[in-house]
Amino acid sequence: MKNNLLFMTFLLTSILSSCKQEPKPDPAIELGRTNAEMTSKVHDLFSKNQFDECTKYATPNVQIVAHSMGASFNGQEEFLNFMAGFKQAFPDMVITHNNILGIGEKVAVEFTAIGTHTGPLQTPNGAIPASGKKVELKVSEFWEWKDGKISKITNYQDAVSLLRQIGAM
Repeated sequence: MKNNLLFMTFLLTSILSSCKQEPKPDPAIELGRTNAEMTSKVHDLFSKNQFDECTKYATPNVQIVAHSMGASFNGQEEFLNFMAGFKQAFPDMVITHNNILGIGEKVAVEFTAIGTHTGPLQTPNGAIPASGKKVELKVSEFWEWKDGKISKITNYQDAVSLLRQIGAM
């Protein structure tokens, strides 16, 4: 009887342990994590003024929608010009992430960009001359990745605060 009880306990334990499986990772979460890491990499390259390296992460027809400027930039060359134009005004600008979330091919990122206004800032109404003032800009972006490349960035930034900080408002 004791042997039967031991055998039944062993059998039941074996059956239960074979049924217990580790949960499989969600592919959308894994892809989102990778895309968030690549978003961080592109922002790091931007901070280091390595714009040509940034464009290597973009599709040939990448689109940037900059709501504060009321403008869209299409293709790798315009993507490069968007970054270089901003860095012309703030060459020492560095991006620090506050929040980043990636799910599947989409990444949402909130960051702070800090730099000194030492060059002309191009706006839809013309260039604003350098003020020499240090600025702290709050930005939110939504990135879309396709096959490991940036296909679209939608950018929202506090342009009014930026203009106040450089004395243009």
